[in-house]
Amino acid sequence: MGSSSSKVASKAAAGAARRQYPSTSSIQNSATPSTNTSARTNAPLRSAGPTAPTQVHPDPVTDPPVEQKTEQVELDGRDPQFGAALRKIGPARPAPGTRLDESFPTSSEPMQPGMNIFPSTQNNPAVILTQARQRIGKQWELEDDNRGRPSFHGRTLMSAKDISEALRLRDEVGKRSQEVEKQMKLQPGILDQLLAKGVVANA
Repeated sequence: MGSSSSKVASKAAAGAARRQYPSTSSIQNSATPSTNTSARTNAPLRSAGPTAPTQVHPDPVTDPPVEQKTEQVELDGRDPQFGAALRKIGPARPAPGTRLDESFPTSSEPMQPGMNIFPSTQNNPAVILTQARQRIGKQWELEDDNRGRPSFHGRTLMSAKDISEALRLRDEVGKRSQEVEKQMKLQPGILDQLLAKGVVANA
């Protein structure tokens, strides 16, 4: 009989004798497949082929086919007043005086290269307004330069301040239109023409 510590030591020695450690060749052989496996894992995935586009089918309830009439169309068709109004209006027609080159091309009339889709200069409201402002501005400067000359017959244009003063002199002070025109160097008759009495007054 021996001590318990000697028995434990003998069992550990027997277990160590039975252990088998791998050799260098076995380690190299086991490392090669792992390298190939990692290479296959890191390789990019190849798509099998182009995927077919997703087809979107319209909802027959919200977007019925063209040949099918919706409930709203059926109700409009049964309304005699609505139908009579449509027949009275008739087909759409271009505005009178509109030339073909001033209208937008339709599907049956494709736009040709160099075709002007904008209104001409004579019919363009923005151009007309700009030209009118320039013309009035030049006339104002001309009348202002000629004021005081013997050949000057009086102003035909009035500013907002001039209008307020003329109305005050005529309606509040009680001067006649001729007196107001002479005092403000206006053309005779222009005051009653621009500011008719009883129609225009100071607020």
